Amino acid sequence: MTAILQNVWQLKGLMLERQKRRSQVVKKCFNNYPKMILDIGCAEGFATNFIIDDSTFVVGVELNFDHLRIAKDKVKGAFFINASIDYLPFRDEYFDGVSILEVLEHLPTELQLRGLKETDRILKSKGILIISVPYKEQIIYTNCIHCKKDTPLYGHLHILDEDKISALLPDKSFKLNEKYNLPNLMMISCLNIFRNIPLSLWLKINNLLGKIKIQRGYWIILKYVKV
Repeated sequence: MTAILQNVWQLKGLMLERQKRRSQVVKKCFNNYPKMILDIGCAEGFATNFIIDDSTFVVGVELNFDHLRIAKDKVKGAFFINASIDYLPFRDEYFDGVSILEVLEHLPTELQLRGLKETDRILKSKGILIISVPYKEQIIYTNCIHCKKDTPLYGHLHILDEDKISALLPDKSFKLNEKYNLPNLMMISCLNIFRNIPLSLWLKINNLLGKIKIQRGYWIILKYVKV
């Protein structure tokens, strides 16, 4: 039985548009500055594909071999290897930018801390770190049919926000530079009128809806600079 529950490349409609917009925001956060980028927990390489350009060297790392096979097939212009966030096979200060997208909510606290310390090690001074997580997610538990214990749905172990993420980072190593709350992905991704508008206008609509609290939660994208 395959280990993949959802292949992002096979999504359609609303589900695909959400992934596209989040990936566009991640690309915006990099601002074409980094020349060497590491995408940790890249899964099938969907977001990785957005941060590739002719002047950028991009590496994706992933534990799941099924995901890696898809990433290698779908994404051209990037390199993919099997590795874990807490043991990255790169020398110190090797990368200009690192992205960790929808990974930290799945990890036990000790692994979060080790992984972010390792991320600090391989990131250059003044390098960019981009983290995205579900924002203040209400975790749903289901009863495991095997062990009969309550198990978090989707494997999400933590309720996270910008303060909790910042507290996990190595002390005094990173400064929060930009923050994007994306509470309205469901609404403005499902309507065709919003699908082809430029990202800058799309973000303004998202921010406006956020102020009037039409929806709450979903993703937060944080851009840090290593000091």
